[in-house]
Amino acid sequence: MAALPYMQLYVADYLADTMHLTTEEHGAYLLLIFNYWQTGKPIPVPRLARITRLSNERWTDVERSLGEFFNERDNEWVHDRIERDLEAVRATQEQRIAAGKASAEARKQSAKSRPKASSNARSTPVEIPLNENATNKEEKREEEIRQTPPLSPLAENPAPAPDPKPKRKSRLPEPFNVTGDMRKWAADRAPAVHLVNETEKFVNYWRGNGSTKADWIATWRNWLLKAQEDANRRVTAPHRTSNPPLDMSSTDWALEPIL
Repeated sequence: MAALPYMQLYVADYLADTMHLTTEEHGAYLLLIFNYWQTGKPIPVPRLARITRLSNERWTDVERSLGEFFNERDNEWVHDRIERDLEAVRATQEQRIAAGKASAEARKQSAKSRPKASSNARSTPVEIPLNENATNKEEKREEEIRQTPPLSPLAENPAPAPDPKPKRKSRLPEPFNVTGDMRKWAADRAPAVHLVNETEKFVNYWRGNGSTKADWIATWRNWLLKAQEDANRRVTAPHRTSNPPLDMSSTDWALEPIL
C-alpha cells in the first residue's frame, strides 16, 4: 500500500492514554505509530529499536512502557486503533476507485449508444414540389418584386430599420473627427474655447482612460461646455491671456491618433 499523505491523530485520546510517559517515551511512541501508518502494516520486533533511534540498552528500558499500546502477534507489534483507521481509509479508497470505474464505463456505454451522423445525410430535408415548373417560378418571383418596397431615390441602399435597442458603448474612435456641424456648434456654445487644444485634451484624456461611451459627440460637447465655464470664471482674473485665433477656413479636420 502506498504511503498515505496524512494520519488522524486524536490529540485528546493520545494525551489521556500517555500521561505517564516520559519525554523520551513520547518520542519513541510517536516514531513507532508514524512508521506504522506510513508502511500500513505491523512493525517487526527486530526493527523496533532502530525505528525509535534508540540504542539497544535504552530500548530495553522504554520497551516496557510502550508495549502496553501494542499487541505482539507473529513476532510483530500490532496497534489495534491504527489498524481500524487504515481499514477505513482503504475502504474509502476502494469506493472512490469503484465509482471512478463505474463512471468511466457509463460514459463509454453512452458514447456507444449515440448514433453516428452520416456524412452524406442532410441535416434538414428539402422538399421540392412536383408541379413547380418554370412558369410558376417566374410568377412567384414577380409577386415578390411587387411586394418589395421601392428604394429611396436619394439612397444607394435601403434605409436601415430603426433599432429599438439602446446604443452600445464603445471606445473613443480613432481618429476622432470634428465635422463642420461640430465646429459650428462649438462656435455658438463655447466661443471662448480654443477648439483644437480642448479637443486634443479631450482625446488624450479619454483615450488614456480607456472608458467606453454610448455617445462620444455628446461627451465632447459636455467637455467644451465645461471648458467654456472655466473660461468665463477666468474673465475677472488678473493677467488674463487671450486665446490664439482659430483658423476656421477648412470644412473638416481630424485629430491624428495620440501615440
